[in-house]
Amino acid sequence: MDKQPIFIIGCPRSGTTLLRVIIDSHPNICCGPETHLIKHLEDLKYKIDKQWKNLELYGVPKDSVVKKIREIFDVFQENYVKTKNKRRWAAKTPEDIFHVDFINELFPQCKFINLIRDGRDVVSSFKRRWGRRTVFHAIKKWNESMRLTLKFREKFDKNRYLEVRYENLVSNPEEETKKIMHFLGEKWFPCLIEHHKIKHDFWFNVKKNIDFKHEKQPFRHSPSKPIFSSSVGKWKTNLNFYEKIFVKIFMKKNLKTMGYLK
Repeated sequence: MDKQPIFIIGCPRSGTTLLRVIIDSHPNICCGPETHLIKHLEDLKYKIDKQWKNLELYGVPKDSVVKKIREIFDVFQENYVKTKNKRRWAAKTPEDIFHVDFINELFPQCKFINLIRDGRDVVSSFKRRWGRRTVFHAIKKWNESMRLTLKFREKFDKNRYLEVRYENLVSNPEEETKKIMHFLGEKWFPCLIEHHKIKHDFWFNVKKNIDFKHEKQPFRHSPSKPIFSSSVGKWKTNLNFYEKIFVKIFMKKNLKTMGYLK
């Protein structure tokens, strides 16, 4: 690998899987299945820090701990790069947006692409995938993601941090993917907007060998389909009267801040 690592972040159900397969379609970049490693590695570091008074007697420099933890994550990504015969890796796991400070500690030169989606559609997607009981959970997740987004805008410069709107990505994919490639310092290729014609690895079809062309579950559909914009504004029909009230009450401030409400 001779380029900066890439981390795709964003509130769950914001379209990060779509962005992942788009970037994975690039001839130079591979973005494999979700690893869910970051949160566990951060927990490991927390536990080591908690025991440091005892551990420092072993004479191990504290900065070497971060290096070793980075190597654990890196060994999977580097090997994946080799198996795909590419030269740069990107990583995408939904909850990584809540662990950006730790990622930045591990990879201080990495680049972040933050995918932002209308919170009402995020709630709608949660409901469709996991049921109405997750509506308040979705509201909480999205609000926290937007709070962190405001923090990231202040913390990172434009050379390391890019925000992409889901709505823009699906309505103007060529324009948006060109912006993304410019940010990453990579050449744009038409295959980026034809991700459905390229094979990608997924955690949920490793053992089940799912045939995407005949798979009926909605959350598994997007990797096999061309980019479509029909999911924009789905909340208008997918959320009931009371859910719309909850969304308006608890998300209004952040919806305004992010430009989704006037």
